[in-house]
Amino acid sequence: MQQCLDYAATSCDEVCGLIIDNSSFFPCSNSHPEPARHFRISDDDWLAAEEQGDITAVFHSHPESISVLSGADRHAQVLTDLPWWLASNGGLRKFRVVPHLLGRRFEHGVMDCYTLFRDAYHLCGIDLPDFERTQGWWLREENLYLKNMEANDFHRVELSEAGPGDVIIRQPFPGADPCHAMILLHDNMVLHHDCAGHLSRREPYRPAFIKQTHSIWRHERCSSLNLQGIYEDISARLR
Repeated sequence: MQQCLDYAATSCDEVCGLIIDNSSFFPCSNSHPEPARHFRISDDDWLAAEEQGDITAVFHSHPESISVLSGADRHAQVLTDLPWWLASNGGLRKFRVVPHLLGRRFEHGVMDCYTLFRDAYHLCGIDLPDFERTQGWWLREENLYLKNMEANDFHRVELSEAGPGDVIIRQPFPGADPCHAMILLHDNMVLHHDCAGHLSRREPYRPAFIKQTHSIWRHERCSSLNLQGIYEDISARLR
């Protein structure tokens, strides 16, 4: 929405506003005491916007060229339960509502390892489609991960070439399709969510995981994958 970008260009501080009915922009004053680094929408502005229609998104800008939500942004977005729009470096990014990446409870097809992988990439600047998956697909030779990786602009790389942001596909047990995804982070850590009763978590890429690794995949737009989006969300979750 050009109105958002135009409003962002009016100040060297963060500016903010609300989106009404997915179509109109309601500019607000930034009432935060540190407007160069944060924003706050007053209750009066919020109530005035509600009189115009349904609030369907929150907008703000980053004067610096930071195109991911900060930890404070993510904390507030989860509380508002609304999409957030961010203007930065002359562009506008729309972040859908996703739970924090750490501490999720597993529910296959709803909140599983692909959900975590997809949501993490979304926060980092690359949007991936969801795909239908039914319980036990990994035992029916459906190879959902391998087919969808190839169909969504990923290509395989060798383990020796793996770097932060690459996706590791594991074969957790013999006889099953490779069916578990992990995102490789810095310092040999991985972000993942398995079905063994664990919450989604960050932990070392330990020898047992390496032994179970089937393949490693890199998106063709990996150079635009801003992993700060993951680290900011983790900082918000650990507050």
